[in-house]
Amino acid sequence: MRTKVVVPPETASAAPVQVFSAPWVLPVVRPPIRDGAVAVDAGGTIVAVGPRADVLGGLGFHDELEVRCEGALVPGLVNAHTHLELSWLSGAVPGGDGVIAWTRRLVEKVTAARATKDATTTENSRFAAAVAAAHAARALGTAALGDVGNGILGWRAMAHARLRGLFFHELVGSREHRTGDALADAAAERATVLEPELAGATPTIPAVPAPHAPYSVGPDLIRRIFAAAAAAGLPTTIHLAEDPDEVALLADGSGGWPEVLRAMGVDPGERAPRLGPCAYLAGLGAFGASDGAAAPPPLLVHMVCAGPGDRRRAREAGATVVLCPRSNLHIGGRLPDVAALIEEGVALALGTDSLASAPDLSLWAEMRALAAAFPEVPPRRWLEAATDGGARALGLGSTLGALDVGRRPGLVCVDARIAPGEPQPERALIANAEPSAIRWLALAGAEPSAHAPTSAGPSPVVAPWPGPYSPSLSP
Repeated sequence: MRTKVVVPPETASAAPVQVFSAPWVLPVVRPPIRDGAVAVDAGGTIVAVGPRADVLGGLGFHDELEVRCEGALVPGLVNAHTHLELSWLSGAVPGGDGVIAWTRRLVEKVTAARATKDATTTENSRFAAAVAAAHAARALGTAALGDVGNGILGWRAMAHARLRGLFFHELVGSREHRTGDALADAAAERATVLEPELAGATPTIPAVPAPHAPYSVGPDLIRRIFAAAAAAGLPTTIHLAEDPDEVALLADGSGGWPEVLRAMGVDPGERAPRLGPCAYLAGLGAFGASDGAAAPPPLLVHMVCAGPGDRRRAREAGATVVLCPRSNLHIGGRLPDVAALIEEGVALALGTDSLASAPDLSLWAEMRALAAAFPEVPPRRWLEAATDGGARALGLGSTLGALDVGRRPGLVCVDARIAPGEPQPERALIANAEPSAIRWLALAGAEPSAHAPTSAGPSPVVAPWPGPYSPSLSP
């Protein structure tokens, strides 16, 4: 039976629309449409989705004017976890033996680069690497990022690539110790950006503070960060249950982190609440404002070592778990129990993490990794996580993430080989979505405006050069 296409009555007399058609249209929030079409107005808003004949007929559109994709049409992807500021370290940080060892190598690389003052690691070259990574992600069909950075370099790189999303200004305990108020210091850093860099070309990119992880941030600062995000009405994010050592520290003060913390002058007992990861966050206000007001739940990144209680709390809070499978395999050689997350109804999104722990920022490659590791999971779940799941987690679900009337997700053509009778076209799409097969047909959202990045706190715009680059993962 054909799907009825409802075309708004004002469309015929409104701004002109463009129709894009393909052998397959994958709306994400509806079943795949064989021989489908999508109509988009001049501002990027979808006005019709359905079988090609119905869309053309409903609009009175001449088929010789349509734009044809010979594969599948999908919405722009949403990468819910990146670290653009680490792009200059692409392929330079070996993994395989856990988060502590990987983090030590990362810090050693950063420290050595500062000591040598190598021209390849200058502020401008790091910024150039971040911009190049952001553009590469966009070329792979990504419309928005949830980017995490100790400094504001990644925030600016997002604007350069005309990406949408959220910037999570990541805070650690050492910043609190050094400045006396990490939140105020971070806000001041964002406020140093004064002059527009891409006049008339950058979408609004909100910024919000974010705690790095339970082992690197003390409970008081975590509580204050959650409160600041809730007051701003924005979700924040945190690396959680990524490694057995983190879970051991929280549970009983054991594992590898106490030695690291003591070396940093931090009492491990301050970060050993004798609770599971999500129970600990719940007690710090992660899943609800202290005044009882509704607050967006944080994005819980990794959750490799999450237990049943963590999954239950995440589901009950409506929190999204962000999967970064290739980074998890590179750093620790293991993946989360994704089947249990799905079975228990936990919302999922996908991220790539940084180029220091993943070979590229391709969400298609992340989907392929998950499809290979969990062949029993329907492939549509991976596409959902890479689009609508990420959009909803970042608070952009009304605009991005699905081919649905009223949304402005951008339209991506993937020239994938999908058989006409394929019962699960997402499987072939994920398998065949190579970089050369991906092209944008319509940009996400309306044409970029003169709006600059905004933040929870001062509202700076983009500046010609990045401010001081000072990544620190130390507690």
